[in-house]
Amino acid sequence: TGEALVTDPNVNVVSFTGSTGAGRRVGELAGRLLKKVSLELGGKSPFVVFEDADLESAVNGCVAGIFGATGQSCVAGSRLIVHEAVAEEFLARLVAAAEAIRIGDPLAEETQMGPLCTEAQVRLIEAQVALAVTEGATVLTGGKQPALGGTYYEPTIVDCPSADLTIVDTELFGPVLSVLRFKTEDEAIALANRS
Repeated sequence: TGEALVTDPNVNVVSFTGSTGAGRRVGELAGRLLKKVSLELGGKSPFVVFEDADLESAVNGCVAGIFGATGQSCVAGSRLIVHEAVAEEFLARLVAAAEAIRIGDPLAEETQMGPLCTEAQVRLIEAQVALAVTEGATVLTGGKQPALGGTYYEPTIVDCPSADLTIVDTELFGPVLSVLRFKTEDEAIALANRS
């Protein structure tokens, strides 16, 4: 369907939101016909916390950014870049907040985080978290499905020793936060712009 729409002579402008691979194909096909194209492709939005941050506010913002909508948002703050001077305190507060999230039926008043959209998404996230661990990451909390099963997945925080880990720049579209530490503002900017 996508290819038919992009190549149809009656379609003058194409706007696409999705994966980088699919966006590349849309751009290629539209480019052959010199059509205008707007692409919003997969990414890993950074959430940067400097040493002078109000940690309580930053934790609340980080939790809302990655665990709101179960991380199934194109603008989910899925990479935490935190100054090493406040990293331990910030992560302790963040882990406590993540562990307090009530998972359940999205229609229930008490639910704070619902399910993932598909079983395949759960399997992808499980595989990426497992790969991160084999590459040297540490799961600080979460990293598995809760007892209620289905397509639910726990709020997960993965401490990454390097920006070279696969999980750091692979969009998971789920409740998984990759954590990196920095020392200088220039390093934070470089990490934020890396994905």
